[in-house]
Amino acid sequence: MDANLLITLQNYWLSEKEAKIYLSCLELGSGPASTIARYTNEKRVTVYSLLKELKNKGIVNVLERKDTKYFSVVSPKILAELLEQKFLQFKEKVPEFLLLTEKIGTAPKINYLEGISSLEKLFADFATTTEDMRVILWTPQRHKKTFSLYAWPYRMMRKKKWLISRRIVTADNVDVKKELADDKLHGRKTVIINDFPLPIHADVNIYGPGKVAIVFFDKDNIPHALIIENNEVYTTMVGIFEYLRVSHTKKVIKKKK
Repeated sequence: MDANLLITLQNYWLSEKEAKIYLSCLELGSGPASTIARYTNEKRVTVYSLLKELKNKGIVNVLERKDTKYFSVVSPKILAELLEQKFLQFKEKVPEFLLLTEKIGTAPKINYLEGISSLEKLFADFATTTEDMRVILWTPQRHKKTFSLYAWPYRMMRKKKWLISRRIVTADNVDVKKELADDKLHGRKTVIINDFPLPIHADVNIYGPGKVAIVFFDKDNIPHALIIENNEVYTTMVGIFEYLRVSHTKKVIKKKK
């Protein structure tokens, strides 16, 4: 049984066991529940129950011959049409769902992510930004390679939308020359602060609309991320970022004179 096809079916509506039954029925053509159970290595009772659920979803067809029920599934094309119908039905209801969120007022939405695999979700969320990213960067040098493994969707999106990553970086935490040299390569504008005025032990990523992601590594070097979606928090962090950026830029200009 093709593992990739199983994952694809699970990503679009079906549970793991339902996906196994669907693929098995495609390969078998049709068969009684007992045959499908042997093919999937699942209990007959479980398979029969799942077949009934899939029938209710319009995925399984039943034909009875000589007191025996034979089960088959709809073609992948028809399954795709069913998925499309469900998507369109859900899309029509989106305004009604959004009305429910308005009742909450300004309460923030918070999403907590943990572990190396969660970085993929984090950068995928960064890729949804509609404006330049603002970053107060603390990440130690030893973790930068870990980030770079998952950053490509975000970087590709930035290039496509002509967005810039505006960063404030503590000088004692990075290779300053390399950071500035990489700015052109990655579409960034970096401000290096030698004496950072605040105790920072996490990356602060500010991106729109209305999101702030705080990222840090624990003592076991496991990454953690807290994504906060709230306009008040977002506006506050933008203010802090711009104050640090502008005040430091003025100091640099004054020193040059």
